[in-house]
Amino acid sequence: MINVNPTVRLTDELERQLMLQAIEEQFRPRPMRALASGLRKLGKGIKSLVAREAAGAKAAHSAA
Repeated sequence: MINVNPTVRLTDELERQLMLQAIEEQFRPRPMRALASGLRKLGKGIKSLVAREAAGAKAAHSAA
């Protein structure tokens, strides 16, 4: 038995259920989170590419 705080105690069965639920939740696929993460990475890549192009154009313009 685990004492969460002085007034709450978890039984072994409740602790077992909570651990099982947490483990199952950990491996559950989350397609919307994956899509958002992919779009965020794509946006950062495009932003850095545009910044690099702008810096290259500015350097070429100042050299001329």
